[in-house]
Amino acid sequence: MINGFKNILKNSINAFIVLSSFILNTGFSFAQSTNDMIVLGQKYTIHSKVLKENRTYSVYLPASYKSNPNKRYIVAYVLDGERSKFLEVSGISQSMHSSFNLKLQIPELIIVSIENTDRTRDFTPTNSLNYLDKEDIVAFKSSGKANDFMNFIEKELMPEINNSFRTVPQNMIIGHSMGGLFALHCLLENPKMFSYYLLIDPSWFWDHNYIGKRGKEILEKQIDLKARVYIALANNFHEDKRHYQWGMEFYELLKKNKSPDLRAEVKYFEDEKHLTVTIPATYYGLRYLFQPYEIDINEVTKDPKVLANYNKKIHKELFLDMKPDENFVNTIGYIALHDRQIPDIAVSVFEINAKNYPQSLNVWDSLADAYIAKGYIEKAKTCYRKILALSPDNNNAKSKLEKLNKY
Repeated sequence: MINGFKNILKNSINAFIVLSSFILNTGFSFAQSTNDMIVLGQKYTIHSKVLKENRTYSVYLPASYKSNPNKRYIVAYVLDGERSKFLEVSGISQSMHSSFNLKLQIPELIIVSIENTDRTRDFTPTNSLNYLDKEDIVAFKSSGKANDFMNFIEKELMPEINNSFRTVPQNMIIGHSMGGLFALHCLLENPKMFSYYLLIDPSWFWDHNYIGKRGKEILEKQIDLKARVYIALANNFHEDKRHYQWGMEFYELLKKNKSPDLRAEVKYFEDEKHLTVTIPATYYGLRYLFQPYEIDINEVTKDPKVLANYNKKIHKELFLDMKPDENFVNTIGYIALHDRQIPDIAVSVFEINAKNYPQSLNVWDSLADAYIAKGYIEKAKTCYRKILALSPDNNNAKSKLEKLNKY
C-alpha cells in the first residue's frame, strides 16, 4: 500500500490528495511499526512576546534536507496554516520537484505553516466593521492588528526558523482571502520581508478597498521593489463584481510600477469560487513565481550553454545564488548519452556538472562514462584520479582506472 502511495506521489501533480492521508506528528501512539509510517512534518510552538500568546506552526523539510547537509532552502510561510493547508501546500510543492521523474518545476522549499488564533485580528491592517455595503460586521471587531502579526513573523518566527534550519535570505508568503490581504500589506509596508508573494483571491473588500488605496499611494512612488508577485482571482461575480475590479486595479498598479526587479502576474480562475481556488492557484502560482528555475531537457540537449548561463539567470530573476540541480543535470547527461545518443552533448553537460560540483564523486564518474563513449581514455583516467583524490579507498574508481591503464 505504501509503495502504491509513493508511486502516486512521484507521478501526480495532485500529491496533496494522497498526502492528506499521511500522518502528521501528533503525539499519539500507533500499533504499526514506525517504518510503516510516512511523517510529512513536525509541529512546533513558539511564545510570542509581540502577540502575548503561544503560536503553533508546522514545518515540512524537503526530501534532500538530510542527505544534502550543505544545501540551503527558500522558506515558504503559509497563512491559515492548519493541518489541511499544511498538507495541501507541502504536497503540491513536493510533487513539483522530483528529479527522479525529471520534473523540477520549482526549487525545493521548506514549508512553515502558521496556525491561527484570531485571523481577523492578525491579517487586517485597519480596524473596520465593513464588508462591501455593510458597516456592522460584529465578527470584525478585533480587526486591525496586522502590524503586530507582521512583527511577530519578522522578529520572532523568522529568526527561530533561520536558527533551526538551513535557509536562504529570500522568503516566500502564501496567503488566501484575508491571508492574501495580509501578504499585500507586507508588500506595501515591509517590502524586504518577502521576495515571493502567492496571493490567492485576497480580501480586496477590506475597509472599502483600503489595500487598493494604500497601494496607489505607495506604488506610484516606490521604485526599488524587488519581488515576484502572483495574484489569483476567483469567480466572485455572483456576489459582487468589485472583487474582480479591485484585484485587476491592484495588478495594474504593480505593472505600472517603475521598479526594475518587480515582476507580477494575475490569473482569473473562471471555474473556481473563493473557497475552491486555493489548489489550482497554488500550483499555477508556484509555477509562475519560480518559472526561471525550471530547466527544459530539450533545450539543454540542443544547447548545453543553457546550464552554463543558469546561475546568472537565477540571480537576475529570482535574486538567488543557485546552481542547476546536480542529480537532474546528471540525468540529462545520461539521456543525451544513451537515449538520444549524442555523446558530444553528454560530455558538455557532464563537464558543466563537474565544474559546478567538483566535490561530488558521482559527477566525475558520469563524466568518465561520457569520455569513454567518445574514446577519450586519458580524460576518463583523469576523472577516476579525481575521485581517488577525494576518496582514496574508492574501489570502484580503482577498478575502472586499472582497466583503462591496460589500454
